[in-house]
Amino acid sequence: MKHARYYFKAPLALLVLLVSLAGLNSPAAAKRLAFIVGNDAYENVTPLKKAANDAQAIAGTLKDLGFETHLHQNVARRDMNSALASFTGKIEKNDEVLFFFSGHGIAVRGENYLLPTDVPAVAPGQEGFITREAFAEDEIIRSIQNAGARVAILILDACRNNPFPRKGTRSLGRSVGLGRQVAPPQGTFVMYSAGVGQEALDRLSEDDPHPNSVYTRKLIPLLKTQGLQIVRVAKRLRAQVESLAKTAKAGPHKQYPSYYDELRGDFYFLEGADEEISEKENKQAGADEGLWQTIAKSKKVSDFEFYLKEFPQGRFSAIARLRINQLNTPKDTKQIKTPDATPDETYWGLINHSNKISDYADYIIKFPSGAYKAEALDKIKSLKQLALLTTPKKPQTKSLKVGEIFLDCDACPEMVVVPSGTYTMGQTAPPTDKFRITEPRHKITIAKPFAISKFEITRKEYERFIAQTGHDVGNLCWTVERSGSKYRKNRSYRVTGMPRVDTYPTVCTNWLDAKAYVKWLNSSAKANGKPGTYRLPTEAEWEYVARAGGKTGHPFSSSKPGLCSFGNHAAREVSYKWKNKSCTDRYKKLAPVGSYAANLWGVHDMFGNVQEWTEDCAHYNYKGAPADGSAWLSANHGNCAQRILRGGGWTSGTDSLTPGSRHYTKTTDRTVIYGIRVVKDLD
Repeated sequence: MKHARYYFKAPLALLVLLVSLAGLNSPAAAKRLAFIVGNDAYENVTPLKKAANDAQAIAGTLKDLGFETHLHQNVARRDMNSALASFTGKIEKNDEVLFFFSGHGIAVRGENYLLPTDVPAVAPGQEGFITREAFAEDEIIRSIQNAGARVAILILDACRNNPFPRKGTRSLGRSVGLGRQVAPPQGTFVMYSAGVGQEALDRLSEDDPHPNSVYTRKLIPLLKTQGLQIVRVAKRLRAQVESLAKTAKAGPHKQYPSYYDELRGDFYFLEGADEEISEKENKQAGADEGLWQTIAKSKKVSDFEFYLKEFPQGRFSAIARLRINQLNTPKDTKQIKTPDATPDETYWGLINHSNKISDYADYIIKFPSGAYKAEALDKIKSLKQLALLTTPKKPQTKSLKVGEIFLDCDACPEMVVVPSGTYTMGQTAPPTDKFRITEPRHKITIAKPFAISKFEITRKEYERFIAQTGHDVGNLCWTVERSGSKYRKNRSYRVTGMPRVDTYPTVCTNWLDAKAYVKWLNSSAKANGKPGTYRLPTEAEWEYVARAGGKTGHPFSSSKPGLCSFGNHAAREVSYKWKNKSCTDRYKKLAPVGSYAANLWGVHDMFGNVQEWTEDCAHYNYKGAPADGSAWLSANHGNCAQRILRGGGWTSGTDSLTPGSRHYTKTTDRTVIYGIRVVKDLD
């Protein structure tokens, strides 16, 4: 089957695409479900401080990773029974299920029990009573597996101090630390926040400002690390928690998390390129943190400059640079928070008096639920208004020359000026194309130069737009994952089934998203005093730039091997039947923008990587199309509920990687091969 032609009827086009990419007879995609509990407010035993926060933070992380999350905080026994029954009823065959518990847990007669908030205060000798009032770990595993789950993962941050009092030499249950006397059933993976006989710290001290427990605060970043198989998550977590626990205010504490692996095959929270970290790199990471702890309270610019020299891409490099700026601006130095503050507070203290919109946008990106998010948004709004007030009504700019590259603002994409000119649009359709959608060929005149983005809009550029506007990114996208190709819930540009790389083109963006992005881009450029209008390219403009003055199928080469130097597509490294067997382009899925050679006008990735939205309504063919390069918006013989995409994507065969290839689809469709490129009118 060739991934070559898309017809006007959207259902047929989508069917062709789905069948092609599913690799034929792919199994139905498994769901990812998570049941998450955090219990602080115990009525009859020692309360905790961090457990409910742990649950909320884990729920947000897992939701971003594509899990359907069910969050419960401070749950009594009866309510938890009801919630568990409802949850297991949602599990289907082959689902991947995660159970997370943060709160009190004890071991009785070799079995672990998780305590609801209304557990009674029982005395030693009443073990049988407590087993009826709590939730057995093995019973939870059985209920998940009996519902048909292929993978059952339990993460228990429940090895805190025993909440029941001791009398003499005897206590109820094991004093601290959950564990197992036998391995869990096959198909399960169990993680404990401490080893047998160890207490898991709820906090490093009574005044510890971090919202999460010692274990959970280290777990969350690892869940979001691409390419980490779950065993490596557990091993790395063990080392990090052990190191952090030694810094407890009361003195070095021994906490060495344990885990039990009975999974069949590998499991990844976030798939991606395997990023195995060597022993040398681990030591370097430790040296990074060690140096930072040494200089964190320093008031010497030279100390932070030394840190950046040693670790230019270190974990604290951004804060180090901001600290240098603050120390060089005495009036702002007093705003710097102490190292005991949360990362959120520290970062805010460093940028609080900044006059750059980008600083506040970066804060929102780094801390999407940060305590100062509302203030950051207000700062952005105020700075934009100030820029408008202080901008001349008729900004004077130098005239831009053809081939010149410019950047209107920190958040704006790089733009390339292309010349005016005339070309013949369209291509001869193959006999199998009954709609003849690329005909008739016709002359187009582009009367004046315009600018087009040098690259496809990246994930980082799109993230700035989302951070400043709160635009709804949706929760449904067609993705290509291990279990096949289909529309999946809880997918967006943030969660695509691929690694989160800032330099990847943004995907899972529909035409309406693209229009909202260019509207925001115009306001950002205007705030910087830059004239001109950003918009989506017209179909004629897109093909004009793709041809870059060439008259053949491609401006660089008409041969299939030539495509691998200029575009990311289905080449020899993939298994699709329609692949280009003549060369390899190095990437099986998305590639960072600019990974391939630019065309003759200096524009990258016009062929492959992602298909790009244009302004034009969908039309069957070119009969009656405008000849001046403008967008064809007439609904006559067309459909404006659908729009044109150009350029082919990383799944496309060679027939779709021509300047004249076209694709129609709904304005509301989001997939991992739809992205954005913009143009700008030059006034």
